[in-house]
Amino acid sequence: MRSSLFILFILFLNFQSLQAQDKFTLNGYVKDGANGEDLFGATIQVQGQSVGTTTNMYGFYSLTLPAGNYIIEYRYLGFLTVQREVALTENVRLDLSLSTEQTELAEIVITAEDEDENVTSTEMSVIKLDIQTIKKVPPFLGETDVIRTIQQLPGVSSVGEGASGFNVRGGGVGQNLVLLDEAPVYNTSHLFGLFSVFNPDAVKDVKLYKGGIPARYGGRIASILDVRMKEGNNKKFTAEGGIGTVFSRFSVEGPIIKDKASFIVAGRRSYADVVAKPFTDVLNDGAALYFYDLTVKANYNIDERNRVFASGYFGRDVFRFDANQGFNWGNSTATIRWNHLFNDRLFSNFTTYFSDYDYSLRFGDNDLDVFEWESNIKTLNFKPEFTYFLNTNNELSFGGEVLYYSFDPASARGISNGETTDISVGNKQSMEYALYFSNDQKISSALSVNYGLRFSGFNYFGPGSEYEFSEPEIAGTRKPLAGVTDVGN
Repeated sequence: MRSSLFILFILFLNFQSLQAQDKFTLNGYVKDGANGEDLFGATIQVQGQSVGTTTNMYGFYSLTLPAGNYIIEYRYLGFLTVQREVALTENVRLDLSLSTEQTELAEIVITAEDEDENVTSTEMSVIKLDIQTIKKVPPFLGETDVIRTIQQLPGVSSVGEGASGFNVRGGGVGQNLVLLDEAPVYNTSHLFGLFSVFNPDAVKDVKLYKGGIPARYGGRIASILDVRMKEGNNKKFTAEGGIGTVFSRFSVEGPIIKDKASFIVAGRRSYADVVAKPFTDVLNDGAALYFYDLTVKANYNIDERNRVFASGYFGRDVFRFDANQGFNWGNSTATIRWNHLFNDRLFSNFTTYFSDYDYSLRFGDNDLDVFEWESNIKTLNFKPEFTYFLNTNNELSFGGEVLYYSFDPASARGISNGETTDISVGNKQSMEYALYFSNDQKISSALSVNYGLRFSGFNYFGPGSEYEFSEPEIAGTRKPLAGVTDVGN
């Protein structure tokens, strides 16, 4: 059955190719002329026609048109509109850099989207924010914060002070999938929820799906928060930093090879413990309260059809009552992505990432009376994604993913008067896999639809224990407990 569907799909693509032999494709990347960053959502419009497209999250676009001469307009909010005359007698690759709009105008109201975008777009209940917009929101304690900005949006509420995360339309914190460059972040807070783990100096844009979640995402039912990091300035070296009331930050970015490869490194550290130390003797006994994080990313344009990215996040919170007691937690992620253009219409992205969240605590004045607990969750993923720009009215997306989970719920022990009690819970392993297909189709100028399917599976594997319980009592009798059986791989 699957083979038949695949054959039908290939025949369908071949039929479309035969139908479009008198058509040619215009494609390329749209970037910020000042720093080389990809522009996600830039508009490409055929002048005088209601035909156009937008760039994807990597700044790529593809537009198929009948042979002829066209004037193409490239637009992005806050940038100068650029027009290019294109003669489509063959497939054309056209990469473009847009310059920032610097014309001084009278006071006007500028919107990134039409007033009726929320009802005319097929992306319902989706909010996109770039970092410039986020920085305009009144900061908390003088610091810009991604999660606190998200909490101000309609349908989103705070979990409460001292707690991390956010709720979306009644869903719990655990029902939100939070991604940093496609890697999941399981705890998004620093200092018990006061700040998020996302350094604004390294964030490019944020997209929140509150409903109508695309088929390429899975594993959660409330929302998707997709945070994308900057690629780094590939034109020149820049650095910025700041000293705040709670923490200081510093970032540097620049070209590795000008216009071809770039990097960004951003770090933060709180210093409440450093500032308070001269005024109290509590910290002399090993007490501490601080957090730090480091965000890094690099990218390299191999050629016109291939580009690779590598990014990572490393952060930790430490709260100690003294040298022997306290707790700490931290996230670590690493992502490698490869963008490959198979042809003028077929764009692909291959992603593999590793995510690790761990938590530990320790109470007790000495090694004879102590309680220790450690837990973590590790995720390893491989995800191929494809986008086929069938024509100006159909944009097909398909792909899949395979995720490996390793859960360590509790490596715990208690020691009382030198006697150890182990209450650890064994390591759990599982595999999640999925295939998806979707199509964004424009039926007419007044009607468009987005539809798709996602097939998911989840399996436990590895050694463990199987528990068998007795059946309920029937007519005064009861079967004995069958026992516990160890289950192998």
